[in-house]
Amino acid sequence: MTTTDHATRRAKAAAVSEAAARRERRRRTVMISACVAAALLLVGGIGFAVQSARTDTSGALVPAGAAGPDGGIVVGSPSAPVTVDVYEDFQCPICRAFEEQTGDTIGSLVDAKKIKVIYHVLAFLGPESERAANAAAAAANEGKFAELHDLLFASQPEEHAGGFQNAELVHLGSRVGLTSPEFVEAVHKGTYDDYVAQVNDAASREGVQGTPTVYVNGERLQTNALTPGGLTAAVTAAG
Repeated sequence: MTTTDHATRRAKAAAVSEAAARRERRRRTVMISACVAAALLLVGGIGFAVQSARTDTSGALVPAGAAGPDGGIVVGSPSAPVTVDVYEDFQCPICRAFEEQTGDTIGSLVDAKKIKVIYHVLAFLGPESERAANAAAAAANEGKFAELHDLLFASQPEEHAGGFQNAELVHLGSRVGLTSPEFVEAVHKGTYDDYVAQVNDAASREGVQGTPTVYVNGERLQTNALTPGGLTAAVTAAG
């Protein structure tokens, strides 16, 4: 056997090994997501109870693209036949796992005009969540919600570690083209904090107790269906 043959075999073996490793990483991510979700339900309930006790926010400034004063941010064609409601917290690690697993699938379904997504950006894990949610609303007001949404999850700090400071959020915004004085001011002043509070309260009234929570045409997906296959099947059935 030649040296070339040996090199080819090693390359094939390495490729097979890497593929197996990727499958194992995906399997572990799904298992971890399922196990942690139950704990997040309890944490979410506490968080929403606190949010529901806020003072009057009826005068909240609502960003462009929001589905009403306490509605989420709409991404996709308004005429899409299926509506997917996604309740997320940018500080929630299981939300990040969900986005890593299903983000491409959601994007493909949006691009194909099969769904429109309403993102309900929540903030129950502390001030880091609130700052990130406010920044996302500010991005929505300039038509760049989806871009910052993805980058915030990709840049997610550890929970309760003081992450998502305003200066960092301004920097992340600049990476997706958000450089206007209005965006910077909204981040630093918490322009959309009251709007975020209203979205939290609305989620509580809807019975959302943890994140991620996903509805397809009003039907809640079970935890084991929060996968590319599960979401696609639900959309197909709803359409």
